[in-house]
Order: sequence, then structure tokens, then C-alpha cells
Amino acid sequence: MRNISRLTDAGIIAAGAALSQADQDLINSLTDAEVSALISIKSKLTPDFVQRHLGTGPAPAGRVIGIIF
Repeated sequence: MRNISRLTDAGIIAAGAALSQADQDLINSLTDAEVSALISIKSKLTPDFVQRHLGTGPAPAGRVIGIIF
């Protein structure tokens, strides 16, 4: 649950997101370095960049962010 908490606190996972057990298992399998990298990347992106390029917006299950590398 630590990874989920860290990503929720960083705003990467929406508070109250309905994560399946498979989602939770995947997130919790990330290493500390991977979680830190996600948080670092998000903190460097400007709100304008996020709005224009990451496909954020309302969705039936909540906010969606798509990051494409």
C-alpha cells in the first residue's frame, strides 16, 4: 500500500480511485526508484503541458492521465 499512498499523495492516482486488486498488485510491484521516477516526472511537467499533451480530463471512472513515452 505504500506505493499507492505515495502516488496518491503526489496526485498521480486520484484520491478515492477504484483500483482493482490487479491494479494494486501492479502498483505495489513497482520499485521505490520507479515510484520516485513517476513522481519526479510529474513534478516537472507544467499544468499547460499536462493539459495539452497528456489526455487529462473527466472520465466515467474519474480523472485519466495518459503518459506516452
